[in-house]
Amino acid sequence: KIMEIAKHACDMLDVACDEMGKRFVSERQPPALTPSEAAMTSKGDATADENPILPNTMCRLVRPGIARLVIEDDKCVIYHCADNSREHHGNPISPMEFEMDDGAALEQLLTTVEPHWIFVNDLFHDTIEDKIQITQALYDEGIIAMKQTGDIGE
Repeated sequence: KIMEIAKHACDMLDVACDEMGKRFVSERQPPALTPSEAAMTSKGDATADENPILPNTMCRLVRPGIARLVIEDDKCVIYHCADNSREHHGNPISPMEFEMDDGAALEQLLTTVEPHWIFVNDLFHDTIEDKIQITQALYDEGIIAMKQTGDIGE
């Protein structure tokens, strides 16, 4: 009986933390990226369409705390502030939905922050195509910074 109550309390706490995280992300300012940070995102890279994501592409969250992964209705949902307006609630939040099997790769991408990088090939997922699709979706939203392995010295 006590274990049931404890499990229920933990579930309630998890839901409350997710709601607080979503509210924080929806109300926070979008990140003001430095020119070097912006150049590694889809928003600041004029050649983004010409550079395909490869298995040896390195990526990370552009800034810590700009995105939150939440499980809702058997889906992995990412809330982020990259599209937020500078005015309070100027743009409605637009979550990104993914399948549950994408969750581990999404968590890896959202927890890899500066100064660390992760190779697309090292993401936890079955196929390289899925790894690239997930990375591409987050990159297109402007929340993932990327660089090719030849750019490491920069």
